[in-house]
Amino acid sequence: MQFSLETQGKWQPVDGEDELLHEVEKQYDLEVKSFAQEGPIYLLATSAGKKALKASGLSQFELAYITNSLADLEKEGFQSVVVPQAALDGSRFFSWEDSHYFLTDWVKGRHCDYLNENDAIAVAKALGRLHSASQGLRFNRVPDTRWLLGMWPAHFSRRLDQLKAFAHQARKQSVPRAFDRLYLKDFEGYYKQSVDALEKLAGSDYADLCQNASFQAFCHRDLAYHNILMDEGGPKFLDFDYSLVDLGLHDLADLLLRNLMLVDWEWDRAHSILAAYNSVIPLEPKTFPVLEAFLQFPHEYWQIGLQYYDEKQRWSEGYFLARYSRKLKAPILRDRFLNTFTRAYA
Repeated sequence: MQFSLETQGKWQPVDGEDELLHEVEKQYDLEVKSFAQEGPIYLLATSAGKKALKASGLSQFELAYITNSLADLEKEGFQSVVVPQAALDGSRFFSWEDSHYFLTDWVKGRHCDYLNENDAIAVAKALGRLHSASQGLRFNRVPDTRWLLGMWPAHFSRRLDQLKAFAHQARKQSVPRAFDRLYLKDFEGYYKQSVDALEKLAGSDYADLCQNASFQAFCHRDLAYHNILMDEGGPKFLDFDYSLVDLGLHDLADLLLRNLMLVDWEWDRAHSILAAYNSVIPLEPKTFPVLEAFLQFPHEYWQIGLQYYDEKQRWSEGYFLARYSRKLKAPILRDRFLNTFTRAYA
């Protein structure tokens, strides 16, 4: 998808009732000439150029941490982020009514396409640069909700308990639904993989890596294709709403999984991504068993169970079944990939 202020949305002039946009003018000392709304984002034509305005549901503490971290990354020389602009009071967001808002330059580009191996390689290298630049950040005054370093064992154990709870809910249905039957059919296999992942993590150098500053990173944690724009300067990472401090391996594993599910767990794609990331941040032998443990845990199986049994998303049964098939397709190819990964790296 190509982004352009000239082609998105229906442009409207600003009138006296647009209180939010007048607040933007006051906070940033600029004039908003016209605007268009694209989902949750306002596209603004202003006296200071083309801008994007977005609302955030995060707390002030979290939003201040994230926006200041992005500004610090830019100071470290990392140019692949879109940094929220400082308001007149120096803050990188402002509050209006019951929400917080931040303003950025409008970036023109297209969404990343993970089916394109060149895009995947470019993102892997940019991810390495993100993690490398974040090593210059001081990880103090980090909100508790933004810290996962050292917590994978507890995190995975909690998800393991949730898997059992989801299966219990499926079994107690007096008349099992199609999704219940499907979830229970695969439960034993995925539960065993979860236990194996925890055991591999326990037998790895995970704790030592967490104490090593060279492996600690400001992680994006939501590397969906629509959160990465490709422009002439390379990838730009957007939407750091889920970002936190963790091992950079967390993001690397996320990138691998998003790619591998699209290309039927193709070994060459994994090798290309690992090689690209390794060209920026060398991957030591002790990192691979930790990476393997993360890859082995059935995150997609856990997530769709969470959406169905815990969050109770208002999707139809048919939609859930289709989503399950799409997210958890090719289990034999996944198992074959994990076995190959173990032989090659772990």
